[in-house]
Amino acid sequence: MNQPSLLLWTSALLAAAAVCLLRFSWGRALRSAPLNAAAWGLLAFALTMGMAGGGAWGVAMVTLAALAMAFCCLALAAATAPPGKTGASNRRAHMLPEGQEPLRIGGRMVSFLLSVPGAMLVALILGLAARGTARALGAHEADGNVLMLFLMPLLWAVMAMLILLWPQRRRQVGLLTAPALLGLAMLWMVRP
Repeated sequence: MNQPSLLLWTSALLAAAAVCLLRFSWGRALRSAPLNAAAWGLLAFALTMGMAGGGAWGVAMVTLAALAMAFCCLALAAATAPPGKTGASNRRAHMLPEGQEPLRIGGRMVSFLLSVPGAMLVALILGLAARGTARALGAHEADGNVLMLFLMPLLWAVMAMLILLWPQRRRQVGLLTAPALLGLAMLWMVRP
């Protein structure tokens, strides 16, 4: 085994040990600040060792080891936890109409169309506009692509959430229209 791979294996084991130490510290009746600090410090040290041993790949491997150990700790805690004293709630959050109320299928379809394909299209326009702007400012093509691929799902999720939170249809449409027009204007300005 060569030096970098030994360093990666050691740092992955240290990261897993740090997660176990955190779980132990958080499971005590009174939390211990020194144990918490030691666990977080050990995790930071493991990540630093991973970076030294393999760069970004090393950090990814150390993070994977820490997340796998956290999953195992949570799965064990869930399997050994005593059952709760109260049953699940029978409450419905306005998913379906009560009694003889109308189903409002049309309104539900409009909400779906605005929040899924509508928000996705606007997010795509904004992502492409950001990519074009980055290219116009001298960024490499790959950097522009990464920027677009980062922004598109992020903006889609934020817009879909806001659309579903705002009950007024006018605000929902405005939330999609204004950014779409801005993105189209940016695309028009940076066109080749």
